[in-house]
Amino acid sequence: MNNLHRFLTPLTALSGILTTGVASASLVAWYPLDSDALDASGNGHHGAVVGGTVNFGQAGANANTVSSAAFPDNGHITVPYSAALNSSTFTVTMWVNTTSTAGFTSPLTSRDDVPNPGGSTHGYILYNDVGGNWNFWNGTGAGSGTWDQLVGGGVSINTWTHIAMTYDGGTSTKTIWINGVNAGSKTVGHSVNGPQTEDLHIGSGSDAGTNFYFSGNIDDVTIWDEALDQAAIQSIMIDSVPEPTSTLLLGLGLISVAFRRNR
Repeated sequence: MNNLHRFLTPLTALSGILTTGVASASLVAWYPLDSDALDASGNGHHGAVVGGTVNFGQAGANANTVSSAAFPDNGHITVPYSAALNSSTFTVTMWVNTTSTAGFTSPLTSRDDVPNPGGSTHGYILYNDVGGNWNFWNGTGAGSGTWDQLVGGGVSINTWTHIAMTYDGGTSTKTIWINGVNAGSKTVGHSVNGPQTEDLHIGSGSDAGTNFYFSGNIDDVTIWDEALDQAAIQSIMIDSVPEPTSTLLLGLGLISVAFRRNR
């Protein structure tokens, strides 16, 4: 565990709640990807590098994010399944910097595609898709291979892009946000996660994380248990740390930001 994780863990109960834009959203997991695959939220959803190489300590998306992780081959990060990571309403945010638009590559995948006969699809995927677009896929609950797509616009290579995916289980609405702006929204009429039981993968795709490998860098992945609005997403994009909830916590949050900048 690095110094950042040791510093932030005692603050988790205080600073792991976002009140900008929602009544109360809890931070479920946070992967700074500065020097390892550990969860800095304090909730223990730690990942591990498998299948190849992940190079930590690379240039980050901005001064607040410190460092990023590069994915040069089939190496990726697998986080063991937890129901907490697959809530019926959620937000996922991250910084991505891809080197290619060839084929399907996935910066993050949390999906379960049960084979036919009697198969079904659940969970969500962020793709740099075959058309060179950012694309928010989700399972429909129908047969194997049935996925709902939401295109969020063209991919810019060798450029840091902030992406957020939100799903509101109350309205069955999913939205993809690019650099803090709503790039597409739709009502899907079914639960995205459903009975999802597969692991979470950062830097790869498929149920097992053994396909659709991402090429490039990923930074500051966060998972929340609410569908955040634009103000909250922009706050995370700018600060790259959980938003504090009071004047006292603001001071603690500023300390954590300063700590990251001066590591």
